Amino acid sequence: MSIEITPLIDVVFLLLIFFMVTSTTVRENVLAIILPEAQGEIATQDNNDIQVLVSSEGVVMVNDVRLESLSRDAVMTHITATFPNYPDARVVLGGDADVRHATIVLVLDALSELGIKNVSILVREATRD
Repeated sequence: MSIEITPLIDVVFLLLIFFMVTSTTVRENVLAIILPEAQGEIATQDNNDIQVLVSSEGVVMVNDVRLESLSRDAVMTHITATFPNYPDARVVLGGDADVRHATIVLVLDALSELGIKNVSILVREATRD
């Protein structure tokens, strides 16, 4: 009497494929930013979103890629080169609580120049007292 292990291997592979397909990937923020708090409805983030993070030192990252310079042209060039469907994409903009207002305006100006109209601001949920 022998035990067939082929069906067992098939089941294990099916389970592996199932969990790989149904799991979601989590983006880790490479920049250490402290998001400002806000109250309101929490929106879900999609993997197809363009994530723009700005640190308190003025470092800009677009989907975990650090931009070499802090300029409107650098943001526009990176987005147009990396995301072919950028006018229809949703941009999630996250800035450190201590970031200069001018830096956020620079990024928003670049997004506006590209014709991107769907911009969300990344915040953390306010603590309940």
